[in-house]
Order: sequence, then C-alpha cells, then structure tokens
Amino acid sequence: MFSKVTRFLKPSSYNPVLDVPKVRIQPVLAREGEPSVKVADVSRCAGDNAIFNELVCVKDPEHWNQLIANLGDDVDLIMPISSPCYPTEIWNECPEVLVKRGIPVLFWPLIEFDEPDFWKWSAADFLRALGCQVHLVKNCAEGNMLLRALRVKKFLANGKMVVFGKQNFPWNALAGGKLIKDNIGTQLIIRPLESFREAGAKFSDEELLAYWEEHKARYIDQVPEHGELVKALRTWFGIKSVLKEEKAFGFGVNCYGELLTSGGRDVPCLAQALAREEGYIASCDGDYCAMLNMAMISFLLNKPCMMSNIYPLSYAGALNGHFGDPLDAPQYSGKKHNLARMGHCGYVGVVPAEMSPSGKARLCDWGGTYEMKRDGLGCGVDCDLAGNQEFTGIELHLNGKDLLIAHGKVLETSRHPFSHCETTGLLEFDDLEYCIKNISREHLVLGFGDFRRDMEILAEVMKLNIL
Repeated sequence: MFSKVTRFLKPSSYNPVLDVPKVRIQPVLAREGEPSVKVADVSRCAGDNAIFNELVCVKDPEHWNQLIANLGDDVDLIMPISSPCYPTEIWNECPEVLVKRGIPVLFWPLIEFDEPDFWKWSAADFLRALGCQVHLVKNCAEGNMLLRALRVKKFLANGKMVVFGKQNFPWNALAGGKLIKDNIGTQLIIRPLESFREAGAKFSDEELLAYWEEHKARYIDQVPEHGELVKALRTWFGIKSVLKEEKAFGFGVNCYGELLTSGGRDVPCLAQALAREEGYIASCDGDYCAMLNMAMISFLLNKPCMMSNIYPLSYAGALNGHFGDPLDAPQYSGKKHNLARMGHCGYVGVVPAEMSPSGKARLCDWGGTYEMKRDGLGCGVDCDLAGNQEFTGIELHLNGKDLLIAHGKVLETSRHPFSHCETTGLLEFDDLEYCIKNISREHLVLGFGDFRRDMEILAEVMKLNIL
C-alpha cells in the first residue's frame, strides 16, 4: 500500500509561503436555456481546487466580447457551457476575443455520464488552431487532476527556491536560472554557504535539542558524535532562516562542488528530511530541476518522493571506477539491461521515512564516496526504500521545457560491504534504454505508484514536452 501513502507533515508546519493557490474559473453559458453542465455539480467535483465566479449567460456577440475582454486578471480558466449541446456556439462565432485574452478554455465532461462532451471536439480543435490553450477533459477524475495541476503551475510560477554554494555543476543557476524563470516562472536565489552558517550560529544548543525532542520519533539516532547531530540541526535552523527571509519553498546545497571538497561536514541530509516534514522541498547538490520535480510530485499528489543518482548496471566499468565494485545483482541477471542502482553519499539517498518499511530513518555519519573517504563526521541519513514497489520517476531537463517520465519497480534495498556505499536501491525500469536515451543527468526523482497520467496532465498544463 506504499502507493497510497501521503507525505508526512508536522501538524504545526503551516506556512503561507507553501500555500498552493486555488484556480478561479469563469463559467459562461452560451445562451438562455438549460446548461449542458451545471456549475454547482462541477463545483462539487472540483472540491477545494477551484473558486467559481457567478455564471454569466451571454445575450449577444457584443455582450460576449465585452465579458471576455473585461475579465479580471485573477481568472485562470474560462468554462464555456452549451445550451443546448450543439456546436453552433458564441465562442465559435466570435473566437477572436478568447485568442486576445489568452485565458485557457476548459470544457468540463458531462457529469451525468462521466464522459467528454464530444460536441466540443471541433470547438477545441478550432480554438487550438487559432492559438488558444484548450482543455477538453476526459472525465471528472481527470478534471480534478487538471485543476490541481493548474494550481501547481500557479504556485511554481510565483515561487522561489534557494540554492546554496558555488555554481559549478551543470545545473548552474547563474547561467541556467533564466531558462527556468522564462519557462516555468520559478525564481532561483543563489546564496553562499556562509549565509546559512551565520544564520544557524544564532541558535543555542538548547533550542536545537528542544526542537529535536519534538521530531526525533521518526529517526534512529546512531550518529557517532552527538556534536554532529547538533551541527546538523543547526544547519537546518540556518537554512530555514534563509528560506523564511527569502519566502522560498525549497532549497538545495552544493555539497560536492564546494561544501565537502572544502572540508565542511555540516551536510544538509537531516535538514532535507526535516524540511520536508514542514512542507518544504529539498534535494541534493543544489539541483534546481530535481527540486522542481519534487515540488511537482509533492504539491500535485501530496506524495512523498526522493531523488538520488541512478547507475545502470550495464555500465560495469563506470560503476567499478566510482564504487570500486560493479554492484552487480546476479539474482536478477536476466533483467540486467533494465536494472539500475540508486544511491548517493554512501546510502540510497535522503529517503523519507514514510517510504521505508520501518517508517523510520537511521541517522549516522556522512557516508562518503570511493573518491572522498568517509571520516566519521557529519550526519547522514540511511533509510531503506521499500522493495517490491511500483514507481514513477520524473526528470525535468535543464532547459525547463522537456520532461522525462519513467516507470518501473523498486526491487529491493541492497546492503553492501563498503563503508563508502552501505546501501543502494535496486530499480527495474520498464525500458531503461529509453530513459538513458532521453536522460538529462543522473538525478531521478521518484515516488511510489503509477502516476504517469497525472504527470502528463501537469506537463500539458505547464506546456512541457514529454520525451
């Protein structure tokens, strides 16, 4: 039942910055008569996802043109409703004003039958041909998901994320942030590592440990040095201070490009886990596209998700060079062409406790890598990823336009006899070759269950190209 698990949020975690705005819909009745879809019924289907303006019945072309032209900028969707259900409607007669306003058009399904209104096939194609964005909804469930997707689009378009550290990875926010801003709307704020270190230094050990008492139930503390746990909490308090200052919904830290290579061990692994409990988005290495992917899954589906590096087992030479071992899985030898390991910093990655069979994560020292040796410092997160679970993975390309959607199964979490690689997740993809052909980078974001269709709806709303 892991596919049904929702993300864990602390009851006291409410933060207005993390509120996903509702969609405002303007219903328009083509003429006097019985509407093909009743607004009250649509409102019940939409639940908390939408606010409906009062239904307006069109009197004549002049009224129609004035109505659409003067709609407020807060209107996200125009919902044309027929009366009766024939394709000779005012929006076909006078479509120019819809094109000029650029507000997307929503044709809701016939609720009584839970099927699309086929009389809108031609209207949808006609308006699209003229340049309108049109949503011809298949059924009420997909309509509800569409509204949620529109909410997420609005949220991301007006949101901010913070990336800490030098921009020396291929996901360089200084060079690539404009692509994200132009295509999605999210603003990337670049802050130095010292900004969260200075902010964290303002908190006493007593404050940090009092906070930990309220949060430690989901963790097994096996950090060798108590001071390293306190350091990790201080890191989270510093990061959270910056997030509040910037009014940002997520963060990432450039660990390998600056923090660790300069000798720092105030790694943000625990900070990521605690941030997610408070509703924030957090991913490794300052990968802002992975952060956006996590936001898509978290805010659209309310599912827990995680990100990590994927290593195809067919790349035995590269794995041996990075881990000192090919990390083979001989028990699955017949599936090797579709198998990949998932791991980061000695462990599977920062796995949310609710994605683990035990419901808890083990805190230990930072795991290191084959190239950067483990030294017993830092506070890492070692958490098993539940096995025998269907997964959906997504990866937004760095152009902010293309989206890879993958599907497969988490086979198991494997334990290894290497101090720099204690655990990895073993994934079986439906078609790993397809994923590699369309891959952007090693970071994949995944959640349990098959939600490929939900991601397709979100991609349509956000005008992303599915690869």
